[in-house]
Amino acid sequence: MTEPASFLPQTETKVPIVQGPGEGKSVGVLGDQTTFKVLSEQTGGAYAILEQQIPAGHGPPLHVHRHETEIFYILEGEFEFTVGEKRLIVQRGTTLVAPRDIPHTFQNVSKEVGKLHLTIIPGNFANYFLEVDQQPDNDLASIRRLCAKYDVEILQ
Repeated sequence: MTEPASFLPQTETKVPIVQGPGEGKSVGVLGDQTTFKVLSEQTGGAYAILEQQIPAGHGPPLHVHRHETEIFYILEGEFEFTVGEKRLIVQRGTTLVAPRDIPHTFQNVSKEVGKLHLTIIPGNFANYFLEVDQQPDNDLASIRRLCAKYDVEILQ
């Protein structure tokens, strides 16, 4: 039998985590709403799972993570993603992986609020969403500094 990767026994949760519909800590993030289904601290930093509601026309600026891979699963709506040189329109049921060190962005191109399921590996960057909730939406300098704290560079 193959042993799990060496980091898993040190960072994986040893107890079940269950969040029902509508459950979890919710924060507002630059006009979007993020609900934590699994906090990074619950998994020893291995991963975090978030559900994001993105209004029509919204999405983050082009950015690059130096430590995290983000895995997006589209729950509702239609999104335009740019990952590296690829630009594509994705709909409900699509999974998209944005690896670290590859610039990416997305925008909800639906007319309604879209919903994403986001897994962040490792999970520490999820704490950004908790902290940015404390910043005024129009204070871009503070938001850039906060991104830099997590070694995320905004490219736009």
